[in-house]
Amino acid sequence: MLAKEQFAWAWLSGLVVVPTAYFLAVSAQTPLSNGGILPRLSMLGAALVTLAVVALGARFLTTGRGSRSKGFVADERDRHIESRSMAVAYHVLMGGMIVVGCVMPFSASPWELVDAAFFSIVLAEVVHYGLVLRGYRRGTRD
Repeated sequence: MLAKEQFAWAWLSGLVVVPTAYFLAVSAQTPLSNGGILPRLSMLGAALVTLAVVALGARFLTTGRGSRSKGFVADERDRHIESRSMAVAYHVLMGGMIVVGCVMPFSASPWELVDAAFFSIVLAEVVHYGLVLRGYRRGTRD
């Protein structure tokens, strides 16, 4: 398995586990418990820091397993897979941001906007790395 594919698996796993835990923790809070902004901000910060640790750890582990010679040097196939997956993920992200920026401000609370934006970013990344993995597993077809 290539280092890029290993990183994609690790990052996709982190993108599923960490935000799921965050959104479950947020949904477990009762709406009437108004503890201020700090507890909610600390939960979001913990999720983002955990995602950063997962990304750095995945990058370190995938480049440290003797694949330094091959590493993350992209060939034509890698660039093709990356460009196709980024194109789809971009549209997912733009759709989410249009909803967050144009529709939700009229009816949502500020934290709902933050959570929806976070969800849109995570969804776009899941789509991106899911398509990267699909490209490595099934090959590229035009």
